[in-house]
Amino acid sequence: MSDLNEQYKKQLIERYVAGHATENELQAFFGMISTAELDTLLEAHMDEEIYATRNEPAVLPHKKTYKFRIAAAAAMLLFLCTGGYFLLNKRPVSQIAQLRLHDIAPAHSQATLTLANGSKILLTKYLSGKLAQQGNTVINVNTNQDLTYAINGTASRLAKKEIEYNTVTTNRGEELPFPLILGDGTKVWLNAASSITFPVAFIGSERRVTITGEAYFEVVHDDKMPFKVISGGETIEDIGTHFNINSYTDENAVKTTLLEGAVKVWYNGNSKLLMPGQQAVFKSNTLSVTNANTEETIAWKNGYFRFNNEKIESIMRKLSRWYNIDVSYDSKVSDEGYYGTISRFKNISEVLNMLEQTKGVHFKIEGRRVTVIP
Repeated sequence: MSDLNEQYKKQLIERYVAGHATENELQAFFGMISTAELDTLLEAHMDEEIYATRNEPAVLPHKKTYKFRIAAAAAMLLFLCTGGYFLLNKRPVSQIAQLRLHDIAPAHSQATLTLANGSKILLTKYLSGKLAQQGNTVINVNTNQDLTYAINGTASRLAKKEIEYNTVTTNRGEELPFPLILGDGTKVWLNAASSITFPVAFIGSERRVTITGEAYFEVVHDDKMPFKVISGGETIEDIGTHFNINSYTDENAVKTTLLEGAVKVWYNGNSKLLMPGQQAVFKSNTLSVTNANTEETIAWKNGYFRFNNEKIESIMRKLSRWYNIDVSYDSKVSDEGYYGTISRFKNISEVLNMLEQTKGVHFKIEGRRVTVIP
């Protein structure tokens, strides 16, 4: 396929990634990546390295970024950290077609905004302009694709009436399509199967919000009005900071990870002060502090799954929320840890295929059920 021009190569990759390639285009695509043009294809079109291993890699590969950003093209390549080689995963065209027939797409960019009066607004990627007004607060999606709450008036006028609360919710298989900017300028990202409840404007002596699931905060600090997050029995108090909270009910611990600034985590009258790179772990009514892998913690916000010595049950819980799948196990699975990273915007078959390359686990997709086979 050396006579293929660059534009056609680009089109082949894009059509393969989108699942629109014809039989002839699939043959051309596999012919291209199975020839000496593989290195050229990687250099021109790959912007990430996908790897998986059941053994801890000596050196983790670094993410690469090129002018032509098409991360999904790397789905055909697996980097096995233990050997340090790229392994080409070639399947017959008929097998690929069959896999796509049962494949599951990643989460949709949508969420639901519930107003104080109970009415709901579906938040989608291409919304813009004014969505609603509650009292003196205008809800808007601005030109930067941020969901904003702007006060049209003064705090003293707001204080004369009861503050109203809104909730933004993502279901399984959904992700908030843009950051939420609260009335004080604090920015929030929501993962799948999560929610945040907050006042439409902050007045009084503190700013308080409640979350379920997972959220990342960039808080605008105010000494006179501390920012507090209530989650899973804990209270997290900002001291000028960026932090992540993971409080899914199907996990055995609530984890608060600090990336910048400082936070104080409270439980039952006891508190822990976190410094950047630390994580508070609330488990079995005990609050402890440990060092964190911050890249792993916020990989979801940056569009990746990143597994660091993670057991398959934990990995499958993440996949179940993101792809809206049910998971079952054919028999007891190993408690070995897996290491790997891959884009969250790939179909589930590509994520499962990456894990299968470790030779430690296999999967079967039936509708929205994925069975794990040791």
